[in-house]
Amino acid sequence: MSETKIKITPAKGRPMLYWIGKKPLDYVKDFPAQLVEVFDPENNAKIPDIPSYENLKNNWHNLLSHGDNKDVLATLLEFGFRGKLDLIYIDPPFKSGSDYVRKVELRGLKNLGQIEEDKASFLQQTMYFDIWNNDTYLQFMYERLMLLKELLADTGSIYVHLDWHVGHYVKLLMDEVFGQDNFRNEIVWKYFGPTSTEKNFPRKHDYILFYTKSNNYYFDEAATLIEYDEKAVRRYDKVDEHEKRYKIYYDKNGKSRKAYMKEGKPTEVFEIPFVQGIASERLGFATQKPEELIKRFVVASTTTNDLVLDCFCGSGTTLAVAQKLGRRWIGCDINKGAIQITSKRLQNVILNEVKNLKKSDSSVALLPQNDKSHYSFAIYKVNDYDLQLLKTEAIELAVQHIGIQRIKTDAFFDGYLGKDLVKIIDFNHPLTLLDLQLLKDELKKRPNEDRDITIVCLGKELAVDPEIEKWNKTHPVNKIKLIELKTDKKYGNFLIHKPAEAKIEILRSSQNDKKAIIEIKEFISPTIIERLNIDNKLFKVKIPDFRSMIDTILIDNNYDGKTFHIVYSDVPERKNDLVKGKYEIEVNSSKCKIAIKIIDMLGEELLIMKEV
Repeated sequence: MSETKIKITPAKGRPMLYWIGKKPLDYVKDFPAQLVEVFDPENNAKIPDIPSYENLKNNWHNLLSHGDNKDVLATLLEFGFRGKLDLIYIDPPFKSGSDYVRKVELRGLKNLGQIEEDKASFLQQTMYFDIWNNDTYLQFMYERLMLLKELLADTGSIYVHLDWHVGHYVKLLMDEVFGQDNFRNEIVWKYFGPTSTEKNFPRKHDYILFYTKSNNYYFDEAATLIEYDEKAVRRYDKVDEHEKRYKIYYDKNGKSRKAYMKEGKPTEVFEIPFVQGIASERLGFATQKPEELIKRFVVASTTTNDLVLDCFCGSGTTLAVAQKLGRRWIGCDINKGAIQITSKRLQNVILNEVKNLKKSDSSVALLPQNDKSHYSFAIYKVNDYDLQLLKTEAIELAVQHIGIQRIKTDAFFDGYLGKDLVKIIDFNHPLTLLDLQLLKDELKKRPNEDRDITIVCLGKELAVDPEIEKWNKTHPVNKIKLIELKTDKKYGNFLIHKPAEAKIEILRSSQNDKKAIIEIKEFISPTIIERLNIDNKLFKVKIPDFRSMIDTILIDNNYDGKTFHIVYSDVPERKNDLVKGKYEIEVNSSKCKIAIKIIDMLGEELLIMKEV
């Protein structure tokens, strides 16, 4: 695909907020979108390689993209989605200064009686860091809000979920980008749970900024209604000839009037609990929002078949709600683990819908939609974010292994090692001259910084050593040191990645040539075993059933070597259920290539293929 510059409309709203490095987004570049995975249990969708609006408008399938949302949004603009989105809900970083982790529990160990509640069945996986300086955060949000405005329909609505950390800043950004006149309300989500009240009032709510693109927007008042409490119901103590309840009130002139009881009490304050640990929708995602909350916004601002986008999709709550309510959806996330969690969640939702649809009478659909093309989605990779290792996970492991003291307030450096500042290079590529230049540019912004710099990397390009030597000769301060983990004598045993391995038997059925039998005989994830033993130093963990390490099994019965078509998925609904491990699937009578994708509990994927 040739490089395209996509023009962005300037923000003209007031008031305007200023910060160091503020730069209007005049244009963006689109990026290639590679189709990598398809889920289409009814085999009804025609999945295009390029998900343009023109290709999809009469043959819709839902879209899930893995990549930086700025890149994904730019690509959507290039693909014809400008002005096509009816609803945007985003739950962006709050600049909380925290590391967000996902609690991962191996499958079935409790049922086997092997491990107690608080023992070694749990792992923690760092999903993302919410550590920013003000200027970087504001520019990050500013650029994405400008892109979202371009994609939003003139009748569309956007909801931005925030808390006390940066909500006041983002409100000003929204005024500038969407216009102060398009601000509709600040909705309060009041939640429950433990909190500290030492020298403070409790922080027990988030708020959601509600804006529209124009004055002509869709809104269903029913979404604002909540159940009356008993005291309020008692006030409506009269019944008319149509058996409708009402109360008498007096206006300012003393004249009596009737007030009829609505189906619920209107409010912009929703008291909805957090997703509890025992809840069926709980996925171990630290910032997961309840479906009941998101449902209010989807019902309020869309109708059936409208298009919903969440570009910080996390565990996929917005997309799951949209699917259940018969809306089309687009989601994306930069974190591969989030994409895997969302894919698994949506597979379960869609399979349940298809099952219910088949159970229902052919003339009466149980579901709010009957277009089967909606029961499918495709995963695209935008700008090549197919990483073997979570960047956040790698940084956290390096910090522990080397003994780095983390910095929670610095947007560039990752921590201290002794007196040195530490910069950890993404382990999915070697240290490059570009990485060094970015470091030098950062130091120019800090003329008073006199500490040396330690760079931690997995490997390096050959041109790096001469450049560091040249730098150190001309700089009495800010000298650069290297910890290259592949060769370092002290730390060199770190992160020697051993991929997962499996022994799988794939045979044609002896009774039916159009069926194949697939059986997973063995599976080992060295990463999981190592992490379990690191976290539990008192004893070596033994896993009696290898299936405890497997989260999901996906099967393609005719793999083309490019796009993985999920014709069978084994996604256990309950946390303690194990994958089956043995499968019978339909195949062509002629030769075909069967592919099995095993996703372990930490999100590592293993793909095995065999021609039968």
